[in-house]
Formats: sequence, structure tokens, C-alpha cells
Amino acid sequence: MKQVALAIVIFYVLPLEVQAIGAVDLYEAQVPVSNQTPEEQARAVKEAFQKVLLKVMGNRRTLARAPLASLLEKSSSLVQKFRYNASDGENGAATFWVRFDPLGVEQLLRQKALPVWGQVRPTLLLWVAIEEGRHRYLVDAGANLPAAEILEEQAGVRGMPVILPLWDLEDRSQLSFSDIWGNFPEPMLAASERYPASVQLVGRLSRQSEDDWQARWTLYGVDKARDWRVNGKFEQVLRAGIDKSVDTIAAQIVPATGNNSLSSVQVRVTGVTSFMDYARLFSYLSSLSQVITMEPVQLSRAEAKFRLELRGKAEGLATSIRFGRVLARATEGMGTNIEPNHMELNYRLLP
Repeated sequence: MKQVALAIVIFYVLPLEVQAIGAVDLYEAQVPVSNQTPEEQARAVKEAFQKVLLKVMGNRRTLARAPLASLLEKSSSLVQKFRYNASDGENGAATFWVRFDPLGVEQLLRQKALPVWGQVRPTLLLWVAIEEGRHRYLVDAGANLPAAEILEEQAGVRGMPVILPLWDLEDRSQLSFSDIWGNFPEPMLAASERYPASVQLVGRLSRQSEDDWQARWTLYGVDKARDWRVNGKFEQVLRAGIDKSVDTIAAQIVPATGNNSLSSVQVRVTGVTSFMDYARLFSYLSSLSQVITMEPVQLSRAEAKFRLELRGKAEGLATSIRFGRVLARATEGMGTNIEPNHMELNYRLLP
């Protein structure tokens, strides 16, 4: 369990920006059921637990290599609460909702040397353009479109916060449908600045025949832009865009073999000029999944220094911070060695 050492008592902690939009509970899931017998409930618990494992581990390939049978055996002992939801209408199926113990899930995965990706995750901004014959449109936040529902549902399945653009006058003054369709990064990235998202996913879907679609996807904000194509049914190509994006982001933050090795790092942050700044910084750093313990080293009117004990290496922490919108790198390079085998990472606090 994460422990935090602090020289002063903090009575107020600001909410994290990434949690304010599209926050997803990683430890709950819902599955359809045919009845409420013990046998059906046992099956539903295992199915729901597998969904939770995918969200918490982050990467489909990592889950595929995990000892799934032994993990599922522990699922019933980790149930915190559950309920049955009645069917919705004549064609709706009854569902079983369950929440698992977060600490227990985390401990189980670490015992198996499997990765744990915490609740604080980068928010994904979706620029998705669709062409159906002569009809061309963008999937925006105000449109009641099947594509929006599919994208948001799949993001929930993967535990990823997402934002759809407003596509209002401000967006249209910087960006056109043709810019998105042509995948021009400059206007897209400029229009993205107003949104609290650190990663952008551009999708261009075109209908090839009655039930055949082609999707071209590009993911920005990772180490380098990633491109891929998918062909298939409409829902399939939309979900594939979310899946590939989450797999790519997770692979950069959480090692596939788990993050049980330990290290330490000092983090120096400038621009910390008030108690509110300090509270926001403390809340953010202590919430990152790599951080085990956190101890203040120096506090002043202009900056704060902390010594952090980590799971994994300092590079993993730096990647998580890069995906966020709380800190920006203050100097070039990873950081400065302040003593043998001990690094200092330098940042400035963003407004």
C-alpha cells in the first residue's frame, strides 16, 4: 500500500484534472447474465474480473501472456459488492454488476509480477472524421451519433478517459474537416490546445460497401506518431482505434513484465508559489502508480523538492508525467545526477 511522508498536514487537496473528465472506475465491470443461479454468478464474476484485469494491466498483449486461470481463481475472494440489474425492455438482457477490491487486485498482480496501471491516466482527445458517400461529418461532443457512443463505451472498457471535441466556432476557426481528413498535424494540434488532453487520436473512416469500412488511425502525443489501418464493420474499426491507442500508451508507461523493481529519484518543481500549488503538486505526484513513498526534501517560496521511492525506473515516472498536464520539463534531458545512482528530475508547475 502506498505510504506518503509529509512534513506538514494538508487539509485540502485539489481534484486532479485528468479525473475531472471521463474518469473511469478501473475496478468495476458489468456483464450480461441469463439467470441468478450460483453457477451463473460464478461465471459472471470471472468474466467481469477479466474485464477489470484488462483495465488495470492496460495492454491486451500483456493480459494474453498472463496466467489467466490462476488469476480468475482468486476473483470471487476479491469481490467487494455486486448487484443484478433488471433487463431493459423485451430485448434487453439482465446484467450483473460487480466491484472488486482495488488493493487486493493490485497485490495479486504484483505477486504474479504483472503490471499495475493506476487511476491517473492521460486523457485522449478524439478527432474522428467519417465519410459515407457524399455525407462527411465529424464526431463531436454535441452530436448524438452511434460512433460517439461506441468510442466512449470502448474507452470505458479500456479504462481510458476520452474527450470529443466541441467542434464549435473556435475549433472551426483553426481546423477544417479537410485538415482532419488529410491528417495535417499542425492545425489539429493547435486546435487541441484548448482541451485538457495530452494525447490526440485522429481517425478517418470511409465506407467501402454496405458493411465494410476502412479506418486510418494516427496517434499523436506518444514518443512518435503512430499510424495504422483497419478494415471491417463500423463498430469493429472504431473499437480497434481505441484498443490500439490504449495498448500503445500503456506500453510506454507500465513495463509488460511488471514494475516490482525499486528505485529512488528526487523531483524538483519550480513555480510552486502558494499552498494551493503545493497541495495540487503533492496530490498529483502521490497519485502516480510508480510512487510508493514520497518525502519532502526542501520547500521554499519558489520551488519544492521531494524524494520518491518508485516501482520501476525513473524513466517510467518521467513518461507518466509527460503524458499529464500538471508538470512540464524545466531543463533538457532526463535529469541531473545529484549522487551515485540517484537522479533529480526538474519540472515547472503548469497553471
